[in-house]
Amino acid sequence: MAMTLGDLIDLYRPCLLDGTVGVQRSWEDTVKYTLKIFPRDTPLRAFDLDRLAAEMGASGMNPAFVNGYVDRWRRLIDQADELMASHKADFKD
Repeated sequence: MAMTLGDLIDLYRPCLLDGTVGVQRSWEDTVKYTLKIFPRDTPLRAFDLDRLAAEMGASGMNPAFVNGYVDRWRRLIDQADELMASHKADFKD
């Protein structure tokens, strides 16, 4: 099974346990907004950050905020291989 957006969210969430409440809350806000646009079962390969940015921009959000938000997801996706490797048996292409 290929990794989904929901899988990535679930694998990353425990990494935040050592973070501040503010960091954890910010992460949860990021997830909630993203899941309004992309369902949890979206294959990670189909998670379109350009679409996410366009949707956010169309809703009137500040461009600098949108860029930071999308960069946050980009960094997390870059970590997906590492997270997947630690749970290799759970994900097969």
